Amino acid sequence: MFIDEVTIMVRSGAGGHGCESYRKRADHKRIPDGGDGGDGGSVIMRSDPQTGSLFPLKSKRVFEAEAGGTGTRNNKYGRKGADCIVKVPCGTTVRNKQNQLLVRDLVEAGHEVVVLKGGKGGYGNHAKRLTTLGEPQKELELVLSFKIIADIFLVGLPNAGKTTLLKRLTGAGVFETEYPFATKAPQLGTYRTNFSELHICELPAIYQASSEGRGLGTHFLQHLERARLIFFILEPETEFANDAKAGYDILSGTIERFNSAFAQIPRFLVINKTDAVPLDERVRKQLPAHDKIFSISAKEGTGVDSLMKAAQEFLGVSSHETTTE
Repeated sequence: MFIDEVTIMVRSGAGGHGCESYRKRADHKRIPDGGDGGDGGSVIMRSDPQTGSLFPLKSKRVFEAEAGGTGTRNNKYGRKGADCIVKVPCGTTVRNKQNQLLVRDLVEAGHEVVVLKGGKGGYGNHAKRLTTLGEPQKELELVLSFKIIADIFLVGLPNAGKTTLLKRLTGAGVFETEYPFATKAPQLGTYRTNFSELHICELPAIYQASSEGRGLGTHFLQHLERARLIFFILEPETEFANDAKAGYDILSGTIERFNSAFAQIPRFLVINKTDAVPLDERVRKQLPAHDKIFSISAKEGTGVDSLMKAAQEFLGVSSHETTTE
């Protein structure tokens, strides 16, 4: 199951208490020999490329590091508590729930941040120190928001052919169907050449009433925040819009209402299913002149190579000897 936002509680490990102990010498003099307590474990958030969503965190919700061990006699230190490492997908933003302050944006694989440092262990009474307790456990409530990192996002009306195009480009094991809103969550695939690769994400369909919360709503549009390029998948004719221009207006308007900054993301207008219904040249001329327009058939593969060659050139990657996987 795809989960892109979750609230969790994290707790650091308490520091171990220092030990108060004495040994008797042969002359009966008491010598302090209590060991220090061990430091508690810290809580660390780490981005992991093998983690695809926040779903593994949904059921647990509380993550706790180990407490430090208590010091013992003969100047023996307590054991350090084990850290708690919470793995999250690359692209996860960590915020303090109480004040909504950003803790860290974990983008690259292996990025990590200590969100709670373990408690310091207390002093034992060796070396003429006073015995002290370890620092107590601390806790913090965090809001984790995952936004997919991809080069190209496929956005379209229901049944526009986004899934078919994703499968043709990447070989992703996605299920194709003619039912509207069949894609319930973002789907990912990788378009590979011998020299480079592009990560492609298909978002669930949006339509005229999506902004009102109908269908699957517009929640998934938040993932466009990290997009480098958007493919608007349009059709010459569809039950959800009169023509490609009407479809474009719906997609563009819905995205801009969700976040006006997304209007600045570069986009290609991809007119699909032109093998079945040719694109009316009058409609083509009504589409924005500053956006590149491509006519394709995702089902037959017509025009797809030209589309991806242009996308690779736009994104600055090699387009030679293309393969899909």
